[in-house]
Amino acid sequence: MITEKQRKQARIFSEMHKAERLFVLPNAWDVGSAVIFEQAGFAAIATTSAGVAHSLGLPDGEQIAKEDILDLTKRIAERIDTPLSVDFERGFGVAAGEVKNSVAQLLEAGAVGFNLEDGLADGSLTPIGLQVEKIQAICELKQELELDFVVNARTCTYLHDTAGGEEMLDIAVQRGNAYLGAGADCVFVPGFLDEATVRALASRIQGPLNILLTNTTHDFARLEALGVRRVSIGSALARKLYGEAIELAEQLKAGVTKDMRDTPFSLSKSNEYFLR
Repeated sequence: MITEKQRKQARIFSEMHKAERLFVLPNAWDVGSAVIFEQAGFAAIATTSAGVAHSLGLPDGEQIAKEDILDLTKRIAERIDTPLSVDFERGFGVAAGEVKNSVAQLLEAGAVGFNLEDGLADGSLTPIGLQVEKIQAICELKQELELDFVVNARTCTYLHDTAGGEEMLDIAVQRGNAYLGAGADCVFVPGFLDEATVRALASRIQGPLNILLTNTTHDFARLEALGVRRVSIGSALARKLYGEAIELAEQLKAGVTKDMRDTPFSLSKSNEYFLR
């Protein structure tokens, strides 16, 4: 059931994409990380499919069951007051109607936004006409549910290295504008992008541009000047923390416990932090 609280969150999240300034969207992988981001003061929170997959002991790449995503969405939405966007991969359906039904379930679980990607497991892209049909069908839910949710249309053009430089830019722009024309609210182009590419994408895509935090795209002030509206951290923090956990596990196996014992985040402090 869509609540008035959710409708308010949706309006807030939608307006963030219309404002002429950049915002950083952190990506949670479980309820605890979502609470941490809210406590840090972020205006909205998203999820990372890679981080969620790893939290379930799985690799990234459409390994998560839809039921697990819906359950996590519900648990996070119940725990935070901040707008929640969900990485919904390819929408858990092949035909437009199937994807629409899956998105309706996601929204009923408490999301007010989501990513819908066009990348396929074999490295190719969903036919642009089919992706447009999916977005059009999904956007019908805005009226049907009376919820102004945010469709973040992701094109994997650069992530899958689909063509040469200028041709790849043309493909990303064509797809981004087609998705916006179908009703999407923002275009997400993940990948390792240089400044010239970011500038070109921002100037040629006729709507808000979302990019991924990487070693080449991390200067927020510069990205805002280039025309970027939204920056996602993706799985970066989840991977860093899992990497540290792996190192600590290896130390523990070897009988070394100093790093593990030397945390200032005591049990009393952690209980106090998560007491809400």
